[in-house]
Amino acid sequence: MEKFKSLENLRAQVTVVRWHLHAAGLGNGEKKRRHLDSASLTYQGAVELVSQLALSNEDHAAITRQLAELKERLREAGQPV
Repeated sequence: MEKFKSLENLRAQVTVVRWHLHAAGLGNGEKKRRHLDSASLTYQGAVELVSQLALSNEDHAAITRQLAELKERLREAGQPV
């Protein structure tokens, strides 16, 4: 859907990934695994969305930095990205 292809939606996805990573750090067992899986899935969606949006150089650089940080956090948590 085109309405979800926006910078605002991309920023929301980045926030959701952060939220899931934080929640995973507070949980354990199955709850932790679900949050990590959700973080990975949302991260992948954000990566795909970046390639579909015409972003300013400034916005693209900012989002790329944030996604790189999230990718590292996901890897540290043992998630394949």
